Amino acid sequence: MDTIYVFSGLGADRRVFEKLDLSGLQVIYVDWLKPRPSEAFESYVFRLAEHYQIPKQGALVMGVSFGGMCIAELAKYYDFKKTILISSAKTKDELPKVLGVSKLLSLHKLLPEAANSKTAAKVLHWLFGAKTEEEKRMLDTILKDSDPEFQKWAVDKIVNWENTAVPVNCLHIHGDKDRLIPIQYVDYTIRVKGGGHLMVWNKAAELSYPIRNFLF
Repeated sequence: MDTIYVFSGLGADRRVFEKLDLSGLQVIYVDWLKPRPSEAFESYVFRLAEHYQIPKQGALVMGVSFGGMCIAELAKYYDFKKTILISSAKTKDELPKVLGVSKLLSLHKLLPEAANSKTAAKVLHWLFGAKTEEEKRMLDTILKDSDPEFQKWAVDKIVNWENTAVPVNCLHIHGDKDRLIPIQYVDYTIRVKGGGHLMVWNKAAELSYPIRNFLF
């Protein structure tokens, strides 16, 4: 049985993958480590890969949002067999410029407030594309459990990301309603109609088919 290493996004954890069909694979969820003071992005992803013993050659990896960026950073030094990015960016050019920076800085301020502020929660629901009550509850629960210090560190790394190298053997799935990483900036493989930043969860059945077709 093949192993796949799965990276979640900023303000998210393994729960966003719970509806995705990854049967037939040994799934190792890469949970975030606490960043060291002033730790560089490259240093952090190397430490993450070492902690989870990700092979330097031949591994299957999948990442959502910030997790996909971590994989893209690692792919400059790791020879992955197959890479799947969802609602993410492969290079700095796939991130929106001024508007994107503004959104990310706002996101950093909103995330810690979401548990206690209805206004912050509504904005985050809109940014992530959470529409149903089930989607909103799931997102609220994950955001409540996320680490504000990690969020602050990660937003800084996203805003200042300089990667220009595109991972090889990469399936990039992106939604045309993604408000955090708009699709017009992204060189995607598969476009998901109506897909927002949370589509790995709320469109899991639609995503599962191309993912499995790519992996098996």
